[in-house]
Amino acid sequence: MKKCLNSLLAVLLITAFLSGCGSTNTISPATDNGNGLSNPSSSNTAQSSPKNSPADSKQTSLSDDPFVYLSAGGGHTLGIKEDGSLWGWGGNQYGQLGDGTTQSTAVRIEVMENVAYVYAGTHHTMAIKTDGMLWGWGWNTSGQVGDGTTEKSVMTPVRVMDDVTAVSCGQTFTMALKTDGSLWGWGDNRDGQLGNGTTERQTSPVKIMDDIVIVSAGDGHTMAIKTDGSLWGWGWNQYGQIGDGTTQNTSTPVKIMDDVAIVSAGYNHTMAIKTDGTLWGWGNNNFGQIGDGTSGKSVITPVKVMDNVAAVSAGENFTVALKTDGSVWTWGSNNYGKLGDGVNVDAKYKNERTDMDRDTPVKIMEDVSFICAGVHCALAIKTDGSLWGWGENTVGQLGNGLTYNQPSPVSSEYEAKK
Repeated sequence: MKKCLNSLLAVLLITAFLSGCGSTNTISPATDNGNGLSNPSSSNTAQSSPKNSPADSKQTSLSDDPFVYLSAGGGHTLGIKEDGSLWGWGGNQYGQLGDGTTQSTAVRIEVMENVAYVYAGTHHTMAIKTDGMLWGWGWNTSGQVGDGTTEKSVMTPVRVMDDVTAVSCGQTFTMALKTDGSLWGWGDNRDGQLGNGTTERQTSPVKIMDDIVIVSAGDGHTMAIKTDGSLWGWGWNQYGQIGDGTTQNTSTPVKIMDDVAIVSAGYNHTMAIKTDGTLWGWGNNNFGQIGDGTSGKSVITPVKVMDNVAAVSAGENFTVALKTDGSVWTWGSNNYGKLGDGVNVDAKYKNERTDMDRDTPVKIMEDVSFICAGVHCALAIKTDGSLWGWGENTVGQLGNGLTYNQPSPVSSEYEAKK
C-alpha cells in the first residue's frame, strides 16, 4: 500500500525525462540478476537466515554507511545502505521486520545483506537481492508472501522467485516485475487486483502481462506502466482510483493514459508523473489527497496538480511529492501529523476531514533527494545523506529511537553518516 522513493535506477530514468533529481519506490534499482527462470513452487523451500537472532540483533546508533533507499509500510520501515545491507525498524507483530521475532523496535536492526531493492507492504515485506532473487516475509494470511502457503506469519525471509527487477506490495497482495518485462502477482484478489481476469486468491506467483517497466500496488488496485509509456490499471475502483472514468472494479488491465514516467498507487487514490514532469492525480479525494484544491468528492479521471515533479509517493489519504529543485511538498489528510507542516491532528479524526487537512500542496522541506510515504508517516533522505521523518511514530517507524508522533520533519537520532 505504501510507497517510497529512491535514487538508483529511478534517478537515471527521471533525469532522462525531467533533467531533475528524484526517486520513486515504484522503480527498482539495477540488479545483478540470477540465471534462468525459477519455478516458484520449487524454490519456496529455500530460506534466508535472518542477519540477527533475538539474542544478538545488531543495532546501530550511527550508521557506517548512509541509507540510499527506504520503504515504509503500515507501521514498519526498511532501509538499504550503500553497502547493500538491509535494516528494519518499527512494528513487527507479524514478523515483518524479518528478524525471526515479533518484537517491535524503535532501534534499527540489520536483516540481511546484498539487497538491491525492498518494498514494505502493510504488514509484509519483499526484498530483491543483488542476484535478482526475490525474498518475502511477514503477514501471509492471503498468501501475499508468495511461498505457496497462507501461514499467518512468515518470520524469516523465504525465497519466492528469481530474475526479479522490481516489486510492489499492496495491503495483502504483491506484484513483481521480472527482467524480461513480464508482470507477476499473488495474494488477495477479491477485487481483481492481481489483474489475471479472476477474483481468486493466488498463493504463488501467476503471470499477468508483458512489456511492463514500472508497477505500483495500492490497497486493492494496481497500476503499471508499459514500455511505450502507457499507463494501465485494474482492481478495486470504488473511488475511481483506477482512473478510467468509472467506479467499477475490473480484474483485467484497462488503459488510462499515455506518456507516463512514474506512478504511485496509494490506499485508494493514484498519482502519476508524465514525461514532461507534470503531476496528475485521481481517486478518493475526501481529504484533498489529490491536491487539486478540492476535497470531499472522488476524482474519477486524471487531473493536473503541479509541474516540475521528480518523484511522488501516495500514502493513506495523503501524498508526498519531490520537485526537481529538491523541495518536498505534501497534501491530504493530516492525522498523526503526516503532512509534516507542524500540525498534529488527533488520530481519532483519521476518518473525518478537519480544517488542518490540505487540498493544495504545502512545501515542508528543501535539499531532498528521496521521499517515502507509509500509511501514516513519511521519510526523506536529504542531499547530505541525513535521514528525516515525520508523522506517526507509535511503534518507532521513523527510526529515531522514539515512539511518539512527529508533526514536523525531524532528523533521525541515528543520523546517516554525512
